[in-house]
Amino acid sequence: MTDIASIVLAHEKWFVEPSPYPTLFDSAGMTRTLQALVISAAAIGIAFVVDRLWRARSAAPTPPDLTRSREDLRQLFAWIPLILALHIAVPLVVSGVQRQLFVPNLQLPFTFLGGLMGLVEIAIALGFFYGILTRVAAAALMLLFPICLVSFGLVETLEHLQLLGIAAFLMIFGRGPYSLDAIFGVPLRTPREWIPRAVPILRVLTGVAIAWLGFTEKLWNVPLGVAFLERYPFNFMPALGFAGFSDADFVVAAGFVEVAVGAVIASGLATRPVILLAWVPFNLTLPFMGWVELVGHLPMYGIMVVLLLWGSGRDVSPYLKEMEKTARSS
Repeated sequence: MTDIASIVLAHEKWFVEPSPYPTLFDSAGMTRTLQALVISAAAIGIAFVVDRLWRARSAAPTPPDLTRSREDLRQLFAWIPLILALHIAVPLVVSGVQRQLFVPNLQLPFTFLGGLMGLVEIAIALGFFYGILTRVAAAALMLLFPICLVSFGLVETLEHLQLLGIAAFLMIFGRGPYSLDAIFGVPLRTPREWIPRAVPILRVLTGVAIAWLGFTEKLWNVPLGVAFLERYPFNFMPALGFAGFSDADFVVAAGFVEVAVGAVIASGLATRPVILLAWVPFNLTLPFMGWVELVGHLPMYGIMVVLLLWGSGRDVSPYLKEMEKTARSS
C-alpha cells in the first residue's frame, strides 16, 4: 500500500490537460464511491485502535517531549506560523507570476482581471513571507475561494481546501513574533476561544481536500488517471507478477488509498502515525515530477509539519495558549 500511495498525492491535472477528461458521476463511479466509503470506514476503525495504542505509549512524541524546557516550547510554537506561512507564500508567488489561481490547472486569462488576480496572489504571498498585515493577507486568501468557485466551479475549488485551512490558521494566529507585524506593533492577540480550533480546522479541511482529490482525479475520472500513467508509468504491479493489473485498476486502487488517508486525517485519529507514514510517499514523487510537484505540494508539507507536532488538535489547547502568551509578550 505504501507503493500505491506514492502516486496518490500527485495531481494528475497538473501534468495532463484535464479538459478532454470531464468528471463523470456515472453508475460505475458511484459504485467505486460506495466502495471507497466502506474502505475509509475500515481505515478509521483501524486508526481508532492505533490512536488508542499511540496515546497509551509514554514515549509518544507529543510537543513537551520535543522540548527541554517551557521556553523551548514557546520557541517551537513561535516558529510554526512562520513555517506554515513560508510554505504557502512560495507557491502563491509562482502562481501569481504565471497567472494561475493556486495551481497550474487553474489558468487565469490573459486580461487585466487575470493579471490583477495574479497580483493579488503575489501581494498575499509577500504579506505571509514578511509577516506584514498577515491577517489581512489571510482574509484576502479566503476571499479568493468564492472567486475560484465562480470561475472554475465547485469540483475544482474543493480540491484546494487545504489552502483555506492555512488561511484560517494564519487568520487566528497571524505570523507570530518573528514577523514585521510584531516589530511594528500590529496587534497579535488571538481570541482565546479560537485557539483550540486552529489545528482542527486545518486538519479537517486538509483531509477533505485529499479525499476529494481521490474522487475527482481518480474514482470519478479513471480516464484522466490512465492518461497520466501513460505519460508517467508508475504502475508497478505487473512487474510484481500481477500481469492483469491494468492502469485503470491502479488508478482505482490509488483513489481508494487517497480517500481513506484523507478520511483518517479528517477524523483526527492517529494523526501523527498517519503523517509519519505519509511523509515518504509525499516526497517519493519529487524526483520524477520535478519542480511543479515540489512547489505545488509545499503547502501540504507545511501542514504535515504542523500536524506532526500538534497532532489532531484536540489535545493541544494548553500548548496553543503558550503561543498566545508568546505573542502577547512580543
